[in-house]
Amino acid sequence: MDGINTRTSGAESPGSGQTRRQFLRAAAATAGGASLTGLLPALAQAQGGMQVTAGDLAILRFLAAAELIEDDLWQQYTELAQGNAAFNAALRSIDPSLIRYIADDRDDERSHANLINGFLTSIGQQPVNLDAFRTLPSSKAQGAQQVGRLTSLANLTVDTSWYLRYRSAGNPDFGDSFGQVVEIVNRPTVPVADAIDANAVQGIAHSAAFHFAAIEQGGSSLYNALLSKVSSPAVLAILAAIGPTEVYHFATFHKSLEGLYGGTFNGVTFPDLKGNPDVAQATFPEPCRFLSADLPLCSVIRPRSIENAGAVAAATGLVKSGLFTGQSQAFFDAVVALATAADSAQRSI
Repeated sequence: MDGINTRTSGAESPGSGQTRRQFLRAAAATAGGASLTGLLPALAQAQGGMQVTAGDLAILRFLAAAELIEDDLWQQYTELAQGNAAFNAALRSIDPSLIRYIADDRDDERSHANLINGFLTSIGQQPVNLDAFRTLPSSKAQGAQQVGRLTSLANLTVDTSWYLRYRSAGNPDFGDSFGQVVEIVNRPTVPVADAIDANAVQGIAHSAAFHFAAIEQGGSSLYNALLSKVSSPAVLAILAAIGPTEVYHFATFHKSLEGLYGGTFNGVTFPDLKGNPDVAQATFPEPCRFLSADLPLCSVIRPRSIENAGAVAAATGLVKSGLFTGQSQAFFDAVVALATAADSAQRSI
């Protein structure tokens, strides 16, 4: 396909490098300090008498926060996809089903947050509540509710390297890195005001279509990475059941990109995926290296290592994308502490 190299490249993907190391250092400095983590007991009793370790609780609390963040961003997408006629039409020009997919994804992520928080409450633990951080402004475009947000979709840098990763035999867990299909840097993924011309709105929709899949492939790897750290059968069931729905979302939004047509919109040049079905329809993960370089290639979700797909890696990727632009230092400290605690969990045998 013109302009797209589907093999492993030497370019470094967003979410790695010096910024990530800085985030890790900040995590180490603040790991015990954020009030959201609380003072967790060594063990808690789940329903049926099953023990839930402190590590399990740390994983659940980070995932609850992550799902609340997803609920917030998908709520914004839902409002504008349904309530802004120009954005609605631009999304439909890529895939008529996108409006339904966005709203259903919002419902799913909300149910994940509610379930995890409900489980925490059922075993005598504090649920995760991020309402104090709903301080970011809403879009001023028609359709957006004027309420405080956790996330901002006004200036995002969208990682599109996942598109090449899943079409390659390379795996980040073996040191492979991938270039960008399209450079979406500091761009809105929702209309931020009214009276935006059609070309700009289409560029926003094209950027959003890549962001939809980027968010969900990150969740697919995150649940996979944390699964092996869980001790309690009840918590294992939560991760094993929610994780595949993230993969389901990723696959759905990935397939929607088959309808993305090429052009230069809002200053960004997008590839003609619709006109290149051999590439666009290759949505099944290409077999890649997994577990050991000595083993046969296997079609899997990747990455799955804590270094590349764990809580700190996931949080770092969201921070670098600009999703939290304007948030308070207290918010970043809380997220860092939750992420570090989750990655530090050890499975109890």
